[in-house]
Amino acid sequence: MIRRQGALLVVFATVAVVLSIGGCRSYRDPEAQLAIARFDTSEATPTPGFFRGTVPIDSVADVSTLRFDIWKIESEDYPREIRLMARVFDSSGNFVTHLAPPVVPTQERWVRLTETLGRRTVPIGTFTVREFGEGDSALGYRIVLALDYSGSMRGVWDAMQDGARLFIGMKYPADELAIATFNTQLDPKVPFERERNIVRAQYEQTYRRNFGGYSSVYDGLIAAVSLFDTTADEQPRVLVCFTDGDENASRESARTLFELAQRRRVRIFPIGFGYVRDELLEYIARETGGRFYRVTSRKELLAAFEEIYRSLRYYYLVRYVPPVFAGLHNVELTLQPRPGSPSLVAQGSYDKSDINPWAQLNDAFNKMINFDYNKATLRPDALPIIEEIADQLERYERVWLEVRGHTDDIGGIEFNQRLSEERAKAVVKALVERGIDSVRLRARGMGMLYPLVPNTSEENRAKNRRTEFVIIRR
Repeated sequence: MIRRQGALLVVFATVAVVLSIGGCRSYRDPEAQLAIARFDTSEATPTPGFFRGTVPIDSVADVSTLRFDIWKIESEDYPREIRLMARVFDSSGNFVTHLAPPVVPTQERWVRLTETLGRRTVPIGTFTVREFGEGDSALGYRIVLALDYSGSMRGVWDAMQDGARLFIGMKYPADELAIATFNTQLDPKVPFERERNIVRAQYEQTYRRNFGGYSSVYDGLIAAVSLFDTTADEQPRVLVCFTDGDENASRESARTLFELAQRRRVRIFPIGFGYVRDELLEYIARETGGRFYRVTSRKELLAAFEEIYRSLRYYYLVRYVPPVFAGLHNVELTLQPRPGSPSLVAQGSYDKSDINPWAQLNDAFNKMINFDYNKATLRPDALPIIEEIADQLERYERVWLEVRGHTDDIGGIEFNQRLSEERAKAVVKALVERGIDSVRLRARGMGMLYPLVPNTSEENRAKNRRTEFVIIRR
């Protein structure tokens, strides 16, 4: 993972100069008006065919009309395990059951699972599939619904309240639901509660409180994640938030939110519209095992609230040991609903790169490209690592790297300086051969002055004959 070098200076948004009373953007701001105008606040009719119920696969007349997707991926236990949540729906919106154990004896319908890593595709030889339904969640979830109460949300106030009430109405008896709002501070309106009527009554008493002001999206969501501090380790945790993403007052960054949510194992489901910073919220959702939704109408908002809650109950859990690759893992899962029927394919991804969307100047990461004593020749075990770095640089085209070579303490300063330079140049050459523009790479020798571990044994010296990568432009 990336570590920081030097001062942490992360800025995701510029604070607006002109502000309205009680609003994070002026109501005269034409962009703000456009964002609200595009949000359809008309009365929502029920979404046709959305999560109407369940139906066994044998009752589906035409399997070619089935919709198959990977709803979310939980990757925090990588490389020990990956967990995929897949779903199958018919054309009417019914969740299709009887496709995996324990409902049926075998998982033979699940015919293939692969991961594409850079330029190569790796078959997953062993994986398990288990069907989950409403009766499989006896433990219950702890769920926080966090609503953006900054002034720019005024135009979607009614739709937001309808969504909150819908969410409360769907609460399962075993779940504990809390509701909080945020602008520059988090306002916990309803503490964790199992009784639906109590949640509803407390929310109706408090929902008008503390609306307006600046928008601290990241600070608000960090505080919302902290509400899970008293949650038992085994209890699943979900944070659902609705925001326009108009961040302009947070002291903390999206990176801090992401790292905290990963440590607390909180799944984040952002629902956004307007100025939403898609790339950051989508990354946070995907990498914490949640999902990002962009909505443009009241109807879509209510459907998103409903989909999130229902999909926590109905899914197929696929578990497997993934291949090790510090980059983007593109997952492809193949299902044959009936013997001899056409196959359905679902796709998803998770990212284990050293470079991420909020990578900053001077971020550094070690890669164990180790060298033999007194040599600057790349060993065969270095080539997969070179492929990983090339894959990351292809995806993050604005990032430039300084490749730093290091040595152990055997030999003089001048000798080790030259050797470290040659090692850095060897790595740069290999990356250029894989299509990375040489302009984006700079080789630098660090000699023997910066050991990773003390040079007190041959094993430690071998670790110090290495390369390090530092972001010098993004």
